[in-house]
Amino acid sequence: MMLRCFGLLGCLLGLTIMAAQAQAVCPLDDVGIPGNCFQVYSTTGQLLDVAGPNGPTVLCAGTRIRVRYCGGENIPRTNIRYGLGCSGANTDTITTLTVPSTGPLIILQQRPNPFPAGGNGYPANRLGLQYSRSFEVRAAPVPAVQVRYCGSPFTQVFVAITNAQSNIRYEIQLGNGPRQPLTQPSGAAYPVPAGAAGLTVYANYTDALLCEGSTPVTFTAPPTAGTPGLQRLAVLPTGLAFTFSGLVNDPSFRYVLEPDAGPGTPVPATSTTFELPGASLSSCYRLRLTDACGLLNRPSAVLCPVDLQVSSADRQNTLTWSQPAGSTVTAYDLLRDGQPLATVAATDRQYTDQTVTCGVAYRYQVVARSGPATSVSAERTVTTVAAQAAPAPRLTASFRLDNSVEINLAAAAADTASRLLLRRTLGTTTTELPFSRRRPVVDQPGLVTPAQVPCYVGRLTDPCGNASADGPSACPPVLAAVPTDREGNRIDLTWAEPAGQGSGWRYRLILLDEAGQELSSSALSTATQPAQAPAPPTDRQVLRYRLEATSAAGLVVFSNVATVTRKLLVIIPTAFSPNGDGLNDVLEIKGRFLKAFSLTLYDRNGVEVFRATDRAQTWDGRIRGALAAPQVFSYRFEAVDETGQRIIQRATVTLLR
Repeated sequence: MMLRCFGLLGCLLGLTIMAAQAQAVCPLDDVGIPGNCFQVYSTTGQLLDVAGPNGPTVLCAGTRIRVRYCGGENIPRTNIRYGLGCSGANTDTITTLTVPSTGPLIILQQRPNPFPAGGNGYPANRLGLQYSRSFEVRAAPVPAVQVRYCGSPFTQVFVAITNAQSNIRYEIQLGNGPRQPLTQPSGAAYPVPAGAAGLTVYANYTDALLCEGSTPVTFTAPPTAGTPGLQRLAVLPTGLAFTFSGLVNDPSFRYVLEPDAGPGTPVPATSTTFELPGASLSSCYRLRLTDACGLLNRPSAVLCPVDLQVSSADRQNTLTWSQPAGSTVTAYDLLRDGQPLATVAATDRQYTDQTVTCGVAYRYQVVARSGPATSVSAERTVTTVAAQAAPAPRLTASFRLDNSVEINLAAAAADTASRLLLRRTLGTTTTELPFSRRRPVVDQPGLVTPAQVPCYVGRLTDPCGNASADGPSACPPVLAAVPTDREGNRIDLTWAEPAGQGSGWRYRLILLDEAGQELSSSALSTATQPAQAPAPPTDRQVLRYRLEATSAAGLVVFSNVATVTRKLLVIIPTAFSPNGDGLNDVLEIKGRFLKAFSLTLYDRNGVEVFRATDRAQTWDGRIRGALAAPQVFSYRFEAVDETGQRIIQRATVTLLR
């Protein structure tokens, strides 16, 4: 008997201690009463209290549950009522409850007092007892599944959970195959069973039962992707810029820009251009197509950056470039100020630009051609320098048709921006010509003769401040033409040959019309001076001669235009006899160089009886169809010669019978 009491006392003491540790969930809970115990089960009888009746229990929102008494008292199940929340009990342990969608969840138990008179730790004078527990409610976990297709055609899938949690375990089912653990939520490759049309990923909490979510995925074959193209590589001040082609924007494909050594850089499939800061100029690059499983491996052709350096010395700019070995270069295109400069062989690594101007800044680039792809260097700028003066300039001097002198450089200046300063000597007078950037320089020397020839000396100054010495004096040929008879039918020519422009001169004498067009020409002997010109044409009042001089080296220069003006001649008879005897029957005008004239004939009363403006017009002595009586007529002759001089002549003519 004593042992039973001690045993009962120990039991009661244990229950008291355990109850004392419990806390009320609802305000009317009976704390510390023996028999405070219930557990949660599924509708199929599976115990959901994973940690026991006093441990934390997680319930799944929306599931159906049953609650069973576990206090050890022999109380009919129908007498124990349960409800949600602290408002009261509504159902017995046979009835199922639905877990609400949000938590925490309170389940309230109300049961009869098995000892209303007290004893065994139960309160006296109490017919009913209340006990409640709090549960965590969670929604079923829904995995966010990312599927990447691998291979071409795809034979594997790469599956990743993008919202993975450490307290959730995952399983995967491919097609109709068995469920298997998905041990790498961050991503793993799985073979696709033959005929499989999709997969399903399941998710369950590790600390809860019967709270499963799933995500089905239907397989969709990715588009076809070819080998990517690396079209252009350009060196930037801070790195490299790439241009791509043929990229397919699909999540199953991955594009990686790879150097010769070291890790690659992912490239978005939506990119056609991409910059890589800090990229090395000593490495070549390719764009590789891969997939998440590593099955695809399609690299582009290789492009290597071009490293360009430029320098200047002695009016020459030197380009030097290097390029790592790795790409097949067919040629290098050189650009200056954005325009094509030259194309050189693939083996060349240096180029000298000599067509530059001292003091001018130039921008250069080198473009390596590798099939349809190009690799472009950074743009480098250099200012052309020179420490030495240009050579003394050699000049050419030649007359124009207006007798101005055209002065030019015999050879182009090394610097196109160099200033050409000219000095003219004419007789005893020396004149500095005004500076002009135009080429050739045109000078009006004034009156020249074979004894007074204009000669020109030049010097060059470049933009770097260097000045050349004076070049040799250049003198154009000067021609003089003098008539040696009264009518101007014999013309003597004298000339001064070109000086400072060559030797071995041969000459051609050219006769020009008033518009400067060549009428005739003949070779001119240089044996003696003066030389006689060929017989001039009879219909030319003004003779315009020009000398063409050709040196042994082929330089052609011209003399001034030397003119000889012959006198206009008109012959009008003093009498004529229109009597039909065949002698002097008409009044006609004779002379030479008659081109623009008028002849007006008046009777004794001053009435105009005849007018002629052409030598073919003659007068037969008729006035309005009738023969005029013998009398004296007056006339007025007016002409303008080829030089513009007006000639007026008045006289009389007698009509005889």
